Amino acid sequence: MTIGQQAASLRTTTLADLLDRQFPPRAVLIAPWLRAAESCLLWAPTGVGKSMLVNTLALAVAGGGSVAGWNAATPRKVLLVDGEMHIEDLRERLAMLAGAVEGLDVAAAGQNLVILSRQDQDSEARFPDLAETMTPHPGTKSGQDVIMAKVRETGAELVILDNFSTLAEVADENDASAMSPILSFLMRLKQADVACILVHHAGKAGNDYRGSSKLATTFEVIIGLVRPDGQAVTDGAVFELLWRKYRGRPTAVTRDAEMRLGADAEGVTGWSTKPTAGAEMLAVVDAVRSGQFSTQQRVATELGLSAVQVGRLKVRAVSQGLISEAEWRAGLAGPVPDTQDF
Repeated sequence: MTIGQQAASLRTTTLADLLDRQFPPRAVLIAPWLRAAESCLLWAPTGVGKSMLVNTLALAVAGGGSVAGWNAATPRKVLLVDGEMHIEDLRERLAMLAGAVEGLDVAAAGQNLVILSRQDQDSEARFPDLAETMTPHPGTKSGQDVIMAKVRETGAELVILDNFSTLAEVADENDASAMSPILSFLMRLKQADVACILVHHAGKAGNDYRGSSKLATTFEVIIGLVRPDGQAVTDGAVFELLWRKYRGRPTAVTRDAEMRLGADAEGVTGWSTKPTAGAEMLAVVDAVRSGQFSTQQRVATELGLSAVQVGRLKVRAVSQGLISEAEWRAGLAGPVPDTQDF
């Protein structure tokens, strides 16, 4: 293809045509934070529970259901690309996690979740490399083309890549230019209207993802998982979920929270969540600023806290400059209290 032919094949639009264009509603895969053609970077240190979480999300999207207050209303096709786990271990994990998704249609998940596993291939099979953009040998496809072909073949609306280090051969993750092929692949998924969750490891300090900051440029959502103070690796999937990038409006289910995977008294596996102290403080500040509550007790009742907790969080919020005493008084001076407040 000549340069002229390549230029002619690119679609352009005028502002007038763009303003007149009618777009169909964007499909919401995981409400409220992941829509079609959006991507999420999920990073964590080894052993914290990132694969447990993304496997749960894969089931929820494939079978419809809720996890941690996030909802996948409609069962959709999911392609899970796993570069590390033994296929038998993956089977046992998915079977166990099915009980952690509220309202899961197990039959739908069984048909909609398609797994491409490195450990499920013949020893001589060449597994696709995410960083490979050029055809390695005549008559073959690049690693990215192979995965895109699987996306089209399965009709996947969500691709989960678990994880970066086992799926992409990159000489130096700290080299910004080394990230370009990965970003290019993520953009191809966006152009195909496919959502993506890329799982990655944390850096040595454990407080951010590993590698160049260039990797973050294309993601609508970046979530970090860190082990709470005092928790050991042997404690299982227990972590603080930190929202490091989110372009939507913050809500109770998109604030930092502690998540824990465990079994209830009947032996059913499930995720439990509770807001971190910082998230609770921000929720209290937002509630006061809304002007919808006339007393601290009403704020406490709305958020499931005690009046004493709200008072303590107020002191912290004021000391950190999140809200002033004057703003606090003004926020609670809105609605006329009912007689039960007297």
